Amino acid sequence: MNTLNLIDPLQSDIRYKTMVFPDGQPHIKLDMDSCAGLDRKAPLRILCRVNHPADLLLLLLVKNTLDYLEFEQVEAAVTYLMAARMDRVMLEGEPFSLKVVAAMLNSAGFRRLRIFDPHSEVTTALIERSYAVTNHQYVRDVLQHYFAANGEEAWYLVSPDAGALKKIHKLAQYLGTERVVECMKERDLKTGALTSFKTTTEHLDGNTCFIIDDICDGGGTFAGTAALLKEKGAGKVILIVSHGIFSKGTTINGVDAIYTTDSYRVVPEVHCLPVTPYLMA
Repeated sequence: MNTLNLIDPLQSDIRYKTMVFPDGQPHIKLDMDSCAGLDRKAPLRILCRVNHPADLLLLLLVKNTLDYLEFEQVEAAVTYLMAARMDRVMLEGEPFSLKVVAAMLNSAGFRRLRIFDPHSEVTTALIERSYAVTNHQYVRDVLQHYFAANGEEAWYLVSPDAGALKKIHKLAQYLGTERVVECMKERDLKTGALTSFKTTTEHLDGNTCFIIDDICDGGGTFAGTAALLKEKGAGKVILIVSHGIFSKGTTINGVDAIYTTDSYRVVPEVHCLPVTPYLMA
């Protein structure tokens, strides 16, 4: 399948140039020579990050351009989707942000959208012809990398909160393990403050704990979870997240190592795996 790569122009089958107008509007112009030999009835995939409103607009502009050029089966592969965390109205007076983004994507009429590890099932419920690409193979690859470097150790998968709980049991089934630690926390939606970290697991006996989640933003959830795990006797605490924003840096108290992908950005300070093999498979 041919790909229009909005992340890395050098890897794109269709060449293009982008620019930003003085008023902030993104713009793109496709190279018609690179379009000339393509079968316009065959599937064509757009690979993109949607980290910012400008990324979303650029994706829609590209789809519109391809429609005018009569490409009939255009799909998108989205490494990261902005607003996926706003999957409901959090507080009175706030928008349902994901629903707004979904409406814009639906209006474009993609053949299908593949989204890497979206925050919740609400994403694929709202976006038509969308499919979640799970983190399962990514986590398996991280575990293999970790144990190859450190030797085999007794270990647990850790769900840091209720939102991650459903996903982690599916992951554990994929990995063939029942060693799951369920953690909980409370968040004040008005202030963002995190409190009441707890788990029903009493003793971790020096085992290595792999915290698994979709996004690391400020890292407060993982610092609190790591402190709780070490209080319960964990050895090392390793964080595995699909999307590394790291708005407060990549040093998180109590976390001994971090793995992520380049879905949101390349993160040279930690173990950063390319997301494309999981999304484009």
